[in-house]
Formats: sequence, C-alpha cells, structure tokens
Amino acid sequence: MSKKLLAAAIAAALAPAAVMAEASNVTIYGRIDYGFMSRGGDNGGPTQNGRRDRLNDFEDGIGGTNRFGFRGNEDLGNGLKAIYEFEFGFSGDSGTSFGTTTNRHSWVGLEGAFGTVIGGRVDGARYSFVGQYDPFKNQTVANAGSLFGVTSGLGQADRADNAIVYITPELAPGLKFLGAYTTSLLSEAGALAPANGRVDTGDTPLYAIAALYNNGPLSFTLDYENLQIKRAGAGGRDLEFDLYVAGASYDFGVAKLSAYYEKTQGDDNASKAVSDGDGWLIGVSAPVTSNITLKASYVKANNDRVADADCSKWGFGGEYAFSKRTTAYATYAKISSDSNVAGLACGISKNAAGATYPAATGNAGNPGNTPNQAYGDSGFNIGLAHTF
Repeated sequence: MSKKLLAAAIAAALAPAAVMAEASNVTIYGRIDYGFMSRGGDNGGPTQNGRRDRLNDFEDGIGGTNRFGFRGNEDLGNGLKAIYEFEFGFSGDSGTSFGTTTNRHSWVGLEGAFGTVIGGRVDGARYSFVGQYDPFKNQTVANAGSLFGVTSGLGQADRADNAIVYITPELAPGLKFLGAYTTSLLSEAGALAPANGRVDTGDTPLYAIAALYNNGPLSFTLDYENLQIKRAGAGGRDLEFDLYVAGASYDFGVAKLSAYYEKTQGDDNASKAVSDGDGWLIGVSAPVTSNITLKASYVKANNDRVADADCSKWGFGGEYAFSKRTTAYATYAKISSDSNVAGLACGISKNAAGATYPAATGNAGNPGNTPNQAYGDSGFNIGLAHTF
C-alpha cells in the first residue's frame, strides 16, 4: 500500500473519533519527563537512616510527574457549562504503566455565573499551595514539600479522594474564595473499619477554606484546613488537626520572589503527639534570557514534637527552554538536619508526593526502599521534559 493510501486509511479510521472529540470540545494533554538523580553524602547518618553509599539512578518524573489526560466542557446554555478532567500517571523508566494508582485526578462539575463546583478526586489543597510558591513546583531534589511532610507528621496528600470543591467567581479583580470537603481523604469512607467497631474508624474527613488572589504580578493565598482521623487516638478518641497556610509572590520582571508558611498542630495532647510544627520557604526565579531561567530556594521545617529534630534545605537550579514544550533542567540541593531527626527521613527525594497521614489511619505511607523514598543530605538531578 502506498504512503498516500495508508494515510487516507488512517484518516478514515480516525474520522468518527475526531468528530466526536470536536463536538465534545475535548483536549488531550500530557508530560513525559526523564533524567538522572544522585543522592547521598553523610555515610549512614540521619538522612540516610543507617544506609550507606551514594544512590545513583535514572528516574522519570523528576521535574514533573509523567502524565496524560483529557479535559473538556459542554455548553449547556445560559452561561452554564459542564466541565470534566481525568488524568493518568505512568512510569517512563520501567514496565509499570500506572504504578499503584490508576488516576492522578478525575472530576466532573459545573461552571457558571455562580462560580465553579466540581466533585471527585482532586489535587490536594496544601500540596498545591506549596507547589505554587516553591520555585521548583514541589519537584526535583530541591522540592520543599517533602521536608514539610516529614516534620509536620502529616505527610503531603497530593490528592484528595471523595472530595467536593466550590470556587467563587471573582468577587474583586483577581480575588476568589475556595471551599472544599471530603468525607475521607485517603480512602473510601468505612473502608478501614474493624469487624466489630465503629463504621467510620480510620476515616479522614477534611475541610478547607481558602482566599486566592492572582492579579498581575501579585499573588497571595490564605488557607485553613481541619483534618480528623476517626478514633485513632488513645482510648478510641478522634485525632484532630488544624492546618494554616500563607503564601505570596511578586513578579518584578527581572525576578519573581516568593514566600510560603505553614503550621500544623493537633487539637489535644494525643493529636499533638502526631503533629505539632511549622515550616517556611523563600524562593526566587529569574529569567536570565528568553531560554534560561535560574532558581533558588531556602526551606526550613520545624518539628516541635521532638527537641532538635528540625531540617533545612538549600536548592539551586536552572531550566533551558528549547521551545514552549521542551525543557532541560538541572538542580542541586543540600540538607542540614538536627541530631534527633533520625528515622524521620528528612532527606532528598524527587518530589513531595508519596507520603500520607499516620499509620493510625491504616495507610502507613511509603515504608519501603522505593525510588522516591528520601535518602541522603545532598543530591543533584538533570533531566529533559516534553509537554503536549
């Protein structure tokens, strides 16, 4: 068959799907990211949790997790739209297609003059806000969220299951408010209940309220979240935590400055034994040329549950944009840990995802020597990413 005939046959086979996609206003998008990462440096000390030597490996998703997804909308008339998005993660360096999670997020909703409401599996609020103000977007060896997740005792929930979210329209130029609630952040409600216990044991309900301002060069976020872990405390009591977030950035053109602060604290002694700490970061991102951007950040994470168990991290890096869709990047990070940080895994990882809330929920997080497990007090990465 000639090339022209083959092309015509393919076009004919795909025509019905193409027409359907156009009618439904569907967009297909994705990212493929691959690079090299090296970690180590303190010969079995606290950030290596007794392990030794340098860990060198080729890794995918260092600058941003590999993904592909579909988003779209349908005009329902009178200014109302149905909207949806579902996104899958995949491994780019092994035979595993989707790991242990089939979808990164998936939601459906409505958008109109009243604002936007969506429901399903959505991006986590605190995790997303760290990524917004971290120059490294919570990715690469310099990511901020992995330290905050460790010292807070509450990990970084990069996704919220079973959630409903409402975002107001702009109430003033650039100003919106967000409200979100989930019946169980980490699993289906009732999934962890013991055979002869309360049906909601192990559930993790959470609600969040946030003010979001993005107008020109200025951005700021204020967020309050309340998390419960049902009947996981001593004597079968619920654990409860308050989470406070503040972030801001200003783009001066020659450089963008950003700052972020969070505090997590239990509501009683049993809850404070799980979480009581805070953390902050300052960052800068500077476009040196139209292709080259340099970045730097300093992260400080404090654990008030244990004396001398704080961590800090310097991060430096740069990106080279071959085009709007293809970027090369390189990053270096160095961690300093207090003497009692052993076992807290306050080390180098390629991103902040993977850690979850305490083992009391029945979901113990990332316990094995998995590729993303924190390791070492220094690390660097190089990589190449293409988006479509």
